[in-house]
Amino acid sequence: LSSVLIVWLYVDRSLLARLGSVSQGMLAIAGGNLRAPLPAAGRDEIGRMADALRLFRDTAVEIEEKNLREVAEARQRLVDAIESISEGFALYDGEDRLVLSNSRYRELLYSDLAIELAPGTTFEQIIRRSAERGYIKDAEGRFEEWVAERLSRHRNPGEPWVQRRADGRWIMIGERRITGGGTVAVYSDITEQKKREENLAEKSAALEALSAKLAKYLAPQVYNSIFTGRQDVRIASQRKKLTICFSDIAGFTETTDKMESEDLTQLLNHYLTEMSKIASDHGATIDKYVGDAILMFFGDPETRGVKEDALACVEMALAMQKRMSDLAEIWRDIGIETPLRCRIGIHTDYCTVGNFGSEDRMDYTIIGGAVNLASRLEQEAPPGAVLISYETFAQVKDTIDCVELGHVQVRGIAYPVATYRVLDLKANLVAAGSAVRTELPHLRLEAEPELMSAGEREEAATALRDVLDRLCHKPG
Repeated sequence: LSSVLIVWLYVDRSLLARLGSVSQGMLAIAGGNLRAPLPAAGRDEIGRMADALRLFRDTAVEIEEKNLREVAEARQRLVDAIESISEGFALYDGEDRLVLSNSRYRELLYSDLAIELAPGTTFEQIIRRSAERGYIKDAEGRFEEWVAERLSRHRNPGEPWVQRRADGRWIMIGERRITGGGTVAVYSDITEQKKREENLAEKSAALEALSAKLAKYLAPQVYNSIFTGRQDVRIASQRKKLTICFSDIAGFTETTDKMESEDLTQLLNHYLTEMSKIASDHGATIDKYVGDAILMFFGDPETRGVKEDALACVEMALAMQKRMSDLAEIWRDIGIETPLRCRIGIHTDYCTVGNFGSEDRMDYTIIGGAVNLASRLEQEAPPGAVLISYETFAQVKDTIDCVELGHVQVRGIAYPVATYRVLDLKANLVAAGSAVRTELPHLRLEAEPELMSAGEREEAATALRDVLDRLCHKPG
């Protein structure tokens, strides 16, 4: 019994303690504690188990240390990479706390480089500090409102946007949510780009202003065709069938001899402005002004077809004559005793159109016998009338009511030219019924007998008889 007790006390008890130590060590290592104490190695079975467990632990420790080194190296590479980029970079976790940022981010965020950005700082603290120090232009005078807007934009990021800083810088901010609920922010300094844009905008505005001024020296169609690239600015021409229109003021010299130059200039500019507006509304290309005369044509650089071009030209001429009747009342009120009367000549034929002149100075115009004939028709037209050639009449006869005036011998044309006086649109004449219209230098009469009541007819007849008596009465 004594022997058994001695063996148990000194042998079995030791074995159990060592075995328990090995078991505890295994459990500690399995739980991740690689620093737990292990029993000493030995020659028996428990010693060999302890030795194997120590080898396993040392291997695990080596692997852990290697992994930690690799993680540290990878993190350092990441830090070095984001530090080397020219944009500011920051990473926030799901609670909007700063995880990582580069020095460029701090530089773009704060003008004062002494300010530190410690990991764990909340995004709200960062932007509040920036606004409080007056770095954000948009936050001036609306601090809390701006902070709320900025937090909303940070938590619900969309397209990149531009922020103006108090020091004159412009920062483009791009933010994006990532997996796990964090946010990545990229800040870019676009100040130089904004300056170039502003400079370009100023130059563009100056060019637009210059273009607007130059446009006044060109017909709108010619201006648009040049600036849209549809037409080259070079000496070139082509043959086209155009409708040419000449207009001028009958007896302009006699009327203006009584006027001062300032009044004459104002009158002439008023007349040309009114006629040019009508021409532009109908799509005419205004070639040039020669004193009180205007040369216009249809069919280049834009055309709707020969027939439609001719019709638009005649409709324009009728609109001009109607406007002249309205202007006569205005001019009488300002002291012009004899109202100005316009005469218009129109001809349709082939002519040469394009750029003529030199490489240094060009004129977009038309030349040819058709131009001369239109000019001669204008000179043959009675004051207040529109005279057209047969070539134009053939294009518009279905829409425009005309009266043939016969053939005339036009200077510079070898053959007699058939002429037609334009009355009005056929649709207007049908609507007017038996309307009576007469306009002379000192007489203007418009009457629509079919629309008059019996009383109106009687009053009109009395007025006309009174005028007739005064016209028949010889002065003195």
